[in-house]
Amino acid sequence: MINPFGKPLEQLEEADLHKLIEEETPEGLYVEYKEDFPRHLAKIVASFANTFGGWLIIGADARNPRNVPTSFPGIDISNDPKDRFRNICQGNITPVPLFSSKLILKAEDAKRGVLVVKIPESTYPPHITNDGRIYRRNMEGSDPVPETDRHILDRLFEKSRLNKTEVKAFINRKLQKSDQDKVMFKVMCCPVPLNLKLIDPFFVPERISRLKKMARSIWKDTLPHIIRFEPEGFAFDGENHRLEILRSGVVCYFCTIPTCVKKIERPSEPFTLDFLDYRALQVALLRTIKLAREVYRFTGYMGLFVPKVALENIAGKGLDDPKFFHFYKNTPGPQCSYSDIILPYGFSPMEAKTMETPRQVADILLRYIYRCFGFEALDTHSIARAELAR
Repeated sequence: MINPFGKPLEQLEEADLHKLIEEETPEGLYVEYKEDFPRHLAKIVASFANTFGGWLIIGADARNPRNVPTSFPGIDISNDPKDRFRNICQGNITPVPLFSSKLILKAEDAKRGVLVVKIPESTYPPHITNDGRIYRRNMEGSDPVPETDRHILDRLFEKSRLNKTEVKAFINRKLQKSDQDKVMFKVMCCPVPLNLKLIDPFFVPERISRLKKMARSIWKDTLPHIIRFEPEGFAFDGENHRLEILRSGVVCYFCTIPTCVKKIERPSEPFTLDFLDYRALQVALLRTIKLAREVYRFTGYMGLFVPKVALENIAGKGLDDPKFFHFYKNTPGPQCSYSDIILPYGFSPMEAKTMETPRQVADILLRYIYRCFGFEALDTHSIARAELAR
């Protein structure tokens, strides 16, 4: 995607806007100017995402035959423009495309600012507006146009399908069943698309040291001391657990979950069941998500990632969370009926920029796991216990 500023969005200042005036940068395939929020904002955003990406600048005066900016009077910022932009996209585009924005305040008027929005080319098109259409950019003007060419529409859907297939294949390889008979728990956070080289350069002492320090801090120095370097990253490699950090931003944690046989007193007859240590499972889940968030913040990554968990050798076992022990006392055949699970079942990418706390992701995955053990939906159940949140 062409960058008319020649510098990252985060570094933009008011002087960079005047550069667009000096260079007479016109509207077109990659750039669009608006004086204020337009009614068809969703169409503009979707068209950029469905084509080659682009920049939308709100608070610009480009009302002239050449569509070049002549000034940047800005917009009123009393009603947070970034929130307004986000809400319009969330309510009018499916799926919501990725975007990042910066509000540049006017030096002469602190109540006004220019909103600069960067919309990258989508990895998972098409993005459909609420009028049921698929909009794209064209070379003949800046206005988004509804796409009707069947060949182009097929290519958009095929692009999304191929990217999803590639990610699924990679995740399945990483989460493939282990040889051992112990209960294995695997957690993975995978940025998409693959092969982003999120941490680049990777194999430099400062980067490696920073990543190792992050991981050891989160695991409270319980990680193996042995570190194994591989072409795509490195791993803390121990007998019962392994943590991988790859240059693509992929974070994987594999560990065994302790089990304990307990006797269940039931009205009919008592019986014994092998229970998984629910605390060990929750701690492993939360720590991995937390490390992924720290890695994404460290690299400035705000894009999509896919969180996945896998449990192996759980058939006939239970989960010893005391909140749900009544389930084992009152339910016929309460043992888990699955041998191995990979969750969630579908392709469910999330935005790194919206992950304010690790529990946002961990709670969702936890609910999937608990449902596989037969518990109710647990939509109010949270991993946010004080001892786990530290």
